[in-house]
Amino acid sequence: MQLSQPTRKTIAGAGAAWLLLLPGAAIAESLEQIARRQAPHKAIYALATDRIRAASNLAHADGAIYYEIRETCTDWRMRQRFRLRLTRNEREAVETETDSVLVEARDGRSLTFTVVTKADGTITDRLSGIARLSRVGGSGVVELREPEPARILLPAGTVFPTWHYLNVVREAERGRRTIWSTIFDGSEERGRHSGINVVVLKQSPPPGRAEGRRLLQRPGWLMRVTYFAPEPGDGRPTYSFRVHMTDTGIARDMLLDYGSFTLTGTLKALEPLDRPSC
Repeated sequence: MQLSQPTRKTIAGAGAAWLLLLPGAAIAESLEQIARRQAPHKAIYALATDRIRAASNLAHADGAIYYEIRETCTDWRMRQRFRLRLTRNEREAVETETDSVLVEARDGRSLTFTVVTKADGTITDRLSGIARLSRVGGSGVVELREPEPARILLPAGTVFPTWHYLNVVREAERGRRTIWSTIFDGSEERGRHSGINVVVLKQSPPPGRAEGRRLLQRPGWLMRVTYFAPEPGDGRPTYSFRVHMTDTGIARDMLLDYGSFTLTGTLKALEPLDRPSC
C-alpha cells in the first residue's frame, strides 16, 4: 500500500543501493515469491484529527482514503482516492481530493500514471505519463504528457511502488530495521522522484480471534515511512506516516504526519479481490 501528501499522494514505495548488489534474476525470483502472497483488495479508511500544532492556524482536519490494488498476469493496477478537509480557525473549510491511477509492470520496469487533484470540486492539477527503467534498480526516464510534455531523468537505484513494497517485506523478514530507497510513484509535482526511509519499529503478530476479517489475520510490522525531496536541502522530511502493515500488503491502521497536524487512519471497509490464474 502507499501513502501521500494532502494534495498529491497517499499510501507508497522505492529503490535502494542494496538492490544493486544482487543479480537481477535472483531479485526477481525472490520478490515474485513475495508477490504471490500479496492480497488484491479494496479498502476504505476514515481520517480524523489526531493532533494540531498551535501555530498552524487549523481548527480541524478530517477526510478519507479509498485504496484498491488489482493484479493481472502482466501488471499491478492501483487506484487511490484521498480526500482531505481542513478547517481554519476563522472557520473557513477547504477540501482537496487526489485521485491517482497507477499501472506497474510485473517486471518492475514501467509505470503508467494519472493523478488528478481537485480543490472544492474544481480540478486544479493533472499529472500523467509513463516512466521506464533500464532495469529494476537502474536509471530511467519519465515521459510526461500532462500538464505539458516533458522528459525527466530518473537516477540509478529508482524503483516503482509495488517493487518497493516487496523489497521492504523481504528486508523486514530478514530482520533489517532501516531501508533507504529512491522511488518514482507519479505523485510528486513535475514528475519528480522521492527518497524514502522505512524504519521497521517492531513485528506485529497475527491478531486474535476477535479480529473476524480473514485478510487481516496475518503477521506484519509497525513501520515509520518518511519521504524526502530529491533536491539538497535542510534534511527535513516532506511527509511521514506510521503504519501497521501485514505481510500481504494491507494497512491495518495508520498515523499521517504533515508537520502542522497529524491524522489517524481507521480501516472501515475491506474487500478481497480475485487473483488471476496465469
